[in-house]
Amino acid sequence: MKKFLPSRMFIVGVLSIIIALAVLVSAVPAAYAEGNGPLTQIPGLGRPSNDTLMRMHNKEIGWLKDQESMFFVANKLVKTFQAVIDAEAKAGKDVTILVEAYAVFNSELEASRQINTQAGVTILNLTGWKASGDVRDRLAAGQSLLDGRVQLKDASFRLSQAIENLRKGFTKWRSTRIHDNVRPTGTPVDTNSP
Repeated sequence: MKKFLPSRMFIVGVLSIIIALAVLVSAVPAAYAEGNGPLTQIPGLGRPSNDTLMRMHNKEIGWLKDQESMFFVANKLVKTFQAVIDAEAKAGKDVTILVEAYAVFNSELEASRQINTQAGVTILNLTGWKASGDVRDRLAAGQSLLDGRVQLKDASFRLSQAIENLRKGFTKWRSTRIHDNVRPTGTPVDTNSP
């Protein structure tokens, strides 16, 4: 009994059809994501166009870059504040308030930096996006925008709070230092007497 083997042309034809179907299936969601069909509702965003989603994505990338530059400035502030602590401690001054404010600032700065790093992963990840920056999947792209925005806001808030707390600690230390240096110079004179 002779076995029937499919011809080479048949195998090539079947593989060609499978490849064509794979390309077609992968191209249909991309075409739908580009707005050839009705815009799908994105929870929390409504029905923005794909151009709007791409602009929002670019703005979040810009926000992320701006915040990265703020962390660069914060690193300079850390070095400057440490230099003040070292100089005042060397001069024999009480720097307890400064050291406490510095420790709190460093921990908040690190927490903010970690949140910002996670925001960068969320925003720069291609979930829902094509490598060219176009929308591939509206729901996934919208969710990455929402998640990135929440993380950027949280990192920004924590960074600003850390800087504000450091400023308050420095102001408190400076006021105690100024009051320690003020000494009466003599007997008070009544200037209202005739």
